[in-house]
Amino acid sequence: MEIGGRTVLEVILVEIIARLPLRTIARLKLVCKQWKSLIESSYFRCVFVSLHKNSSSSWSLMFGAEYPHPEAIGFHGCQTWDLQKPLGSYIMSSQRYLNLPTSSNYFYVASSNGLVWINVFFTRTDNMAYSYKSFVGNPILEQWVEIPPPPQQCIPTGLVTRVENGVVTGFKVVRTSRTERRGMGVHEWRVYVYSSETGLWTSKGLHSSHPVNYTGSYPPFNLKGMLYLRERGMDATEPGVLVGYDFYGPEDDDQCLVIPLPLLSSKNVRRCLTTSGEDVIYIEILYPRLKVWKLNNFSKSGEWWQLSREESVEFDAHCLPLAMNPFDTNIVYLWSQHHGSLVTCDLRRQEFIVHQESETWRNSEGCYRINTSGTKGYVEGNTNATTVIMLSQYVLQRWMDSVPRPPN
Repeated sequence: MEIGGRTVLEVILVEIIARLPLRTIARLKLVCKQWKSLIESSYFRCVFVSLHKNSSSSWSLMFGAEYPHPEAIGFHGCQTWDLQKPLGSYIMSSQRYLNLPTSSNYFYVASSNGLVWINVFFTRTDNMAYSYKSFVGNPILEQWVEIPPPPQQCIPTGLVTRVENGVVTGFKVVRTSRTERRGMGVHEWRVYVYSSETGLWTSKGLHSSHPVNYTGSYPPFNLKGMLYLRERGMDATEPGVLVGYDFYGPEDDDQCLVIPLPLLSSKNVRRCLTTSGEDVIYIEILYPRLKVWKLNNFSKSGEWWQLSREESVEFDAHCLPLAMNPFDTNIVYLWSQHHGSLVTCDLRRQEFIVHQESETWRNSEGCYRINTSGTKGYVEGNTNATTVIMLSQYVLQRWMDSVPRPPN
């Protein structure tokens, strides 16, 4: 007897296995060819995603490429993956899969839809010269693609992905070559783009009505193939802009979106840009008020930003917003200058958890590892009046898609 093309035994087996975390399911693929084929089927994937749709996935908030220990907060141990340590730990332990010297230094650059871009620096054994390699992959699945060097030296910028029916089918690595003014209010942002679909680098000149001065000092963020850079305003009274470009948009489109940030209500406001779910989020704090804005579809609403909530946060007059939880818009992460600590803020319940030390903290959903000392160093370098804090979000997908690989 068959049900939807599957035998009754297969249906029962799927219903049982799909309730397990992905870390366990990955091992079950080794039982036999039949189980491997069943687990890798679209049918099994749909059942698993449906059963775990209300569960969050593992995620980390990352400082960026300049930090050897880049994780501010790491969430693991959830029902979807059941990982035993934060994502950053898996990156740092990738050495044995990449076949590089034990003294190599691993640096996180960017991530998108569960894929991560890392640069690995090491000393060559043949001439003792210092060198590096770039990889894109999934450290949990131990799958990596080595990215060849670009045609010329340029700044690591971002990673974007193509997603079709919930599956990551391709990625692009973006490096900034140069930026310059072209005149008549036009500025060129020239990039090199590596595509997993071709295995090649291509050069592209993008045009913006606002100056692009990306230096690699902060991580851009991405959503739905769009890469966003935050650029300063002309002076401290201007809020600045987001410069965005869709790297999976039409090939002949070289125009960047220039999105003005919400107007500053005071020179003392503290701000961050982040994402949560499918939204770009802008948070500002001017004690005791916290405001959350969501990026709109301008062509439909005529407005770039929608004020989605405004709350009283009477906790610390010297708090800075860091990021929003990738899955829960009620949870915001703050830095308390008074306590010198990272703070978890539940806006709905008006509850605040002060993390005094670097610690591992558990609740009903999983485990959080808090890097207080690393966050303190990051915040101290990002507290001037024009700074908009941007932590990079590394979020695993709710399924173990294989890493897309270039031809040959």
